[in-house]
Formats: sequence, structure tokens, C-alpha cells
Amino acid sequence: MESMIFSKPSLITLFFLSSVFTYSQKYPLKYGIKAGWNYSNVNAVDEKGESSGYLSDIIDEAYAGFVFERQISEKSCIQSNLLISFTDRVTFLELPIYYKYNFYKRWSLIAGPKLNYIPDSEESQPYYFRRRFGISGDIGLNYEVSKHFVIEGCFSKGFTEQYDDLVLTYYNARRDVYRIGLIYFIN
Repeated sequence: MESMIFSKPSLITLFFLSSVFTYSQKYPLKYGIKAGWNYSNVNAVDEKGESSGYLSDIIDEAYAGFVFERQISEKSCIQSNLLISFTDRVTFLELPIYYKYNFYKRWSLIAGPKLNYIPDSEESQPYYFRRRFGISGDIGLNYEVSKHFVIEGCFSKGFTEQYDDLVLTYYNARRDVYRIGLIYFIN
């Protein structure tokens, strides 16, 4: 049986608490879409236990999804995203929850945890999925171009060994990701 970091009830509780928090504040909820490029560094070991892994090409990985942002004070927000990330032939569903702090004019710092889930089938790929659920830590910068457009840059450090590549023979893979993208807020 697959071991999981988070049980289904704890994920439902996290979603419920996020929803309550989102709707309980006096500030309006901002929402929109986001998309951009990933650059992955997959850290793993080979069959001898030595460092191995995978570096992606600069243009073959992407992410897209929805963004929700709730201001909690004059200079800070809580931001949540629901993303699909296409990386190294593995698809990740991601749920980051960021604290966002506006530190200088249009510049903001974002940081927080991110839940990762691999929905792919093992039969269609040369992978063994050790853990479909994983956790990462993200840190990055946002630059507000206008009321509706934000440029984002982010680094994500993977903490969970999620999969093995049986063709390239690397094991216990953790994925670190560099991202650059654009957010469009609808409201």
C-alpha cells in the first residue's frame, strides 16, 4: 500500500480552513489565472547510491492554473494556487499556499509550503511512483506590472522522494523547480 504524507481527511480539513479564512476577511478576494515555464533539477541517486538525476531543457516544461489572493493587512496577502505542472514527462498537480509581503512599491516576496500530487499512471511511463503525495517549500518574488498583471519568479525545493526513473536508472527523485511566469488577475 502506498504511504502518504497527508491523509484525505487532513487535505479536506486544510481546504476547509483555507476556504473559511478566504471568506472571513474584510478585504476582497482577488482571483485570476497564471502560466509560465519550469526549469527542473531532479535530485536522485543511481543504483550505486551516488548522485544522479535529471536537468530539464529550458523550454520543454510549463505550468498553468488558477490563483486566489486574499489581502490580510495593508502590505500582506495569503495567496493560493491550483496548478498543473508538466515536468520530465511527469504531471504534477500542485497546491501552494503563500504568504505574500509587499516590501517595496510594486515588489513582493512570496514564501510557503506546496503540496504536490502525481496523477499519472505508471503503466504509461517508465516510472515507479514511491509517493504520489509530496511536499515542497517555495520562495520567490512578484512584480506588479499593473492592476491586472504580475510577473512572478519562484524557486521550489522538493522535500519528498516521489519517484524512480526505471529507464534512466535514477531513484528516490526529489524535484527542485525554478519558475518564471505571468499572473493575470481578472478582478
